[in-house]
Amino acid sequence: MPLIIGGGVVGIVLIGLLVFLGIHAFGGDDTPESQPTSSQPTEGGDPKTSSSPSTGTSPGSGTELGNATGQAKAVTDKLQGMGFGCSDLFNTGQGAHRGCFKYEGSKQAEAIFQFKSDGGIVAVRVETQDDDNNNNAQVAFGQVLQAVGNDTFGADAVTKVQEAVKTGQRSEEVSTNWGQFQMSNSGSSLRLSGHKSGEESLDVPDQTFDTTAAQMTAALKAKSYVCTSSCRKEVGEYGSQRVFFYASGTKGIKDIELSVSADGNQVKSSMKTVMADAFGVLKGGNAAAVKAYIEAHNDGKQYAAYVGGWMVQIDGDTSGNYGSQRVSIEYETFYA
Repeated sequence: MPLIIGGGVVGIVLIGLLVFLGIHAFGGDDTPESQPTSSQPTEGGDPKTSSSPSTGTSPGSGTELGNATGQAKAVTDKLQGMGFGCSDLFNTGQGAHRGCFKYEGSKQAEAIFQFKSDGGIVAVRVETQDDDNNNNAQVAFGQVLQAVGNDTFGADAVTKVQEAVKTGQRSEEVSTNWGQFQMSNSGSSLRLSGHKSGEESLDVPDQTFDTTAAQMTAALKAKSYVCTSSCRKEVGEYGSQRVFFYASGTKGIKDIELSVSADGNQVKSSMKTVMADAFGVLKGGNAAAVKAYIEAHNDGKQYAAYVGGWMVQIDGDTSGNYGSQRVSIEYETFYA
């Protein structure tokens, strides 16, 4: 899940994710596609929806969580009660991929899990990050771990993982009756991923827009952007608006990030301009649904959700004289 601002890399861990990622440049290898459900927002920047049963969703641009029973519903309810916003990347009769996110400045937390039609969770990834306070990152990790793990792999397994964290383990394989986990702990960010014994994680479908990198580059150059590793246009005396995108060869764009850095009163207007410039070219891949979601969440708060099969993250700081805004749209990658 690569996040790039002005050519630099921002890892969003989940939260850490907002996340342990890599740098993408034009060109590269093929990777996953998807499609699915997003969610409605709640105050504080977190999308939040009901997990009451529905017919379920597969590829599409839905705005509600699909069906969830058993473990998946219990975990979703707990996380929503903790202020997380949950949304589905996909939700079909065979299974679902759900993410619950909570971003508050430097504090980020997320729980991503996959479950079968009976609600049984078969794969999970939990991440927390707090760049300002390592202890808070560990406390948050423990809270999310309990919300996900007590119903899924049991209190004994949760305790085993927590002990590994308390003893300062940086990288550890943790075996439990539920399955095998891989843990990493840098102090300010913690991550745990694993899948149930005898079960495989669900495939995440590939996702691309129809628009190619060459088409986007040509369109932005026609609007006076200077394109190198990203496309950039000056804003005012010191600011800039940028569009970074990644595609595999001549295939459609798989990641795109829009960002603005400028005087505070120019940030919103410049973001509207860069949105119009990029989405005026971006076709296919539920681009209209993604654009609508971003426009509905242009209030300066942080948001993260699955929208139309994409992982969409919105953040920025417009509180000072000089501000910034960033929108990241990525195909999902999931390893457990």
